[in-house]
Amino acid sequence: MLALAWRRREPLRSGTPCGPAAFQRVPLERVAGATPDKNTETKGETSGMPLFWRIWGAVTLVIFAVLSLFVVLATMQFNAIHSTLVGERLVVLADRTVAPFSAAVRLGLALSSVRNATALLERARQTDDAIVALHVFDDVGRIVHSTLSSPPAAVPAFVGPARAAAGGDYWYRQTPEGFVGSVDLVGERGRSAGGILVVYSPIGHATQVRAIFAELMLGAIAALALAAALAAVLLRWGLSAMIRRHRAIEATVRDFERGAWRGAAGRARAKANAEDADGLREGLEAARARYRAVGRRLSAASQETT
Repeated sequence: MLALAWRRREPLRSGTPCGPAAFQRVPLERVAGATPDKNTETKGETSGMPLFWRIWGAVTLVIFAVLSLFVVLATMQFNAIHSTLVGERLVVLADRTVAPFSAAVRLGLALSSVRNATALLERARQTDDAIVALHVFDDVGRIVHSTLSSPPAAVPAFVGPARAAAGGDYWYRQTPEGFVGSVDLVGERGRSAGGILVVYSPIGHATQVRAIFAELMLGAIAALALAAALAAVLLRWGLSAMIRRHRAIEATVRDFERGAWRGAAGRARAKANAEDADGLREGLEAARARYRAVGRRLSAASQETT
């Protein structure tokens, strides 16, 4: 009531008395013709719901963060697994092509002397449309045979260190240009005479990764919608008692304010709300009575001093 009276007070005019007497008269005399705010008529319909929506929003954000993390980690894991599978496929393709060249090396022939080498490489390339090129290179990295009409003069610079790290075994690597895999050609006395390099397009791998990401995103969106709906139902059920109590408190305060306005206007006070919140109405009435008693004492003291 004090807050409502304070909001509707008028500025003091010249000659308006101040002090304890005026302090008592403002809430009692100037509010007689006032009416309560229109907003108080509808507050009870939504009281307690802001708390529900804040909690539900926080729970939904947590679920969204968890699902997003799951989608990212699952996509990264799929990318790593699929990259390994593509690399192993390159090794298999190179190993299938190495036989005629290995025979020539074991006979002591140069790799450049192998007949129909280009046709052999082309037949291997046609087994998979994603193969960009197959190269046969010698021990110093010069390309001697290739499926490309204009092949580079030598293999990329990273091939040498990769071969050394593999120790004569097969190896594969993913580069920005695509996947690269190689198998060494072992010559006389176990020395490497060169190798076969397979260059694989990254388009298929990227398409697979994007497809699995899209599927995971759709699943995550569906899971988020279901989880959010379930969280709303559970929270509404779990917070129902708290929301009812909050509504009861607001209804009690609203009824008390209405009664105060009606009493100040000289009308009959409204009937108290049956759903009182732990004697709140009685406490408000007692506080109002004490406020009036203090006002009367202050007024009497002011009159005695003047």
